This record gives sequence, structure tokens and C-alpha cells, in this order.
Amino acid sequence: MNYDPIRDRIKRQRRTLGLTQEYMAAILEISANSYREIENGPTTLINPRLYEIAKILNIPLDYLIFGTPTADDNQKKIEEIERNYQKKELSLKASFKIQLAEKEEEIDILEAKLKTKESIIGVLKERNPDY
Repeated sequence: MNYDPIRDRIKRQRRTLGLTQEYMAAILEISANSYREIENGPTTLINPRLYEIAKILNIPLDYLIFGTPTADDNQKKIEEIERNYQKKELSLKASFKIQLAEKEEEIDILEAKLKTKESIIGVLKERNPDY
């Protein structure tokens, strides 16, 4: 079995959490060198250690081993997508309302201009019936 993806996930999560290799070693009650070997290669990863590492890193063991998100991870992503969608939807609605208000204002201006022109035409027709 190729353990490199597991090692990468361990290292990435440890760094994300801001934990040092020395801290991990102390929690696992092994030497810092032994922990470095877990992340860097020569040590074969055995299940008891992986379970402990996953627990310390607060990630599911199946994610650590297989690299697949859990149902909980998927639910969080779905909720985030829904929140982003709602924000964009609200933003679009606001944008459309502004555009609608601007267009209504333009219509009012054009209607006023039309009334003015109709009034001028009416006055011209009164003065010159042949117009």
C-alpha cells in the first residue's frame, strides 16, 4: 500500500492546525524523530497510530486513510454553497431593484419630454392649423 497520500494528509492537517511535529510526538508519546519518520516515510503506518493521529488532528480515520470526505464534510460544503447562493441571490435582487428604479426614472424623464413635445405641437397647431 502506498502511504504517501496518508502522510500528506497528516502533514497538511497538522500544519493547518498549527501543530508542530514535536507536539505530535509528545502527544503520541514517541520521539520527535519517530514522528518525523511517520510523516516522511520510513515508518510503516499501523492502524493504532493512525487512529491516534486522526483523533489528535480532529479528522475522521476514513478521511485520513482514503482521502474521501465524510458525509458531515459534504453536508458542510452543501450548507456553504447554499449560503453563498443566497448571498448572491440577495445581491442580484438588490442589483435588479436598483436597475429597475433607474429605468423607471428614465421612463419618467422620457414621458415628461414627450408631454412637453406634445404640448409644443399642440401650441403650434393652434397658431398654425396647417401645421
